[in-house]
Amino acid sequence: MNDYDIRFLILELLKKEYNVDPHSFVIKDAILENSEISENELERNVVYLEEKALIDVQWFLGGGFFAKINSFGIDEFSRMKWLDHEEDIEEITSENVINTIIDETKEFVDSKLEELNQDILIKLNFIYEDLLTRNHPHNFARIAFDCREILMDFTDSIFSEDLLINNEKTPKRTQTKNKIYSTLKQIAESETDSKVVSERFEYIINYFDVFNDFVQKNSHPDGFQVSQEDAKVCVIYTYLFMRDILKLMKL
Repeated sequence: MNDYDIRFLILELLKKEYNVDPHSFVIKDAILENSEISENELERNVVYLEEKALIDVQWFLGGGFFAKINSFGIDEFSRMKWLDHEEDIEEITSENVINTIIDETKEFVDSKLEELNQDILIKLNFIYEDLLTRNHPHNFARIAFDCREILMDFTDSIFSEDLLINNEKTPKRTQTKNKIYSTLKQIAESETDSKVVSERFEYIINYFDVFNDFVQKNSHPDGFQVSQEDAKVCVIYTYLFMRDILKLMKL
């Protein structure tokens, strides 16, 4: 087993523990017991991962340690998992690349929402349940509405009054665009980043507004009906937008 494989194994073990308890550390002996690597190989690669800021480590006298994967490590593990070693890259098709991007986006956003606002994550899980178990336009229309509510919850969660300048008023819950603009002014590393994400948000929120207007005005049997595909698009847009903001915020 080479160092690449060992680092992948370490990140995998730490990610499994993170999924159970994002605040929990893993002791050195537990990693050794669940792997076939030597103590020297483990310590060497843990030092490497720590220096790359992919894991957080507490060292003790005698070489013992506790380790925990962080957000950068989760992203790196997802990247390594996607590549699944260099010899398998040629087998990747356009279909599973798209599936991988969607899966990684959901995994990343869900992990951040655990810390930022668990209520949003609960709502998203209900939406997934509806997509899997229900098959009526009324339920799909509700998903479109819920996605808009989730975006308002999300913008509330990332906004801080400390971002206001020149005696600006605190935006109301429905003033999602104002909250996004105030946040982006502080977190975007360049004007281009800010403009690209702002325009994307403008498109998504307008899409939801128009969509929900259609739903409200065409609720009779012969009118506009929301399909499962429409509901899926709403969920994908919601996840992609939250991913963009969370990446910029480097949470």
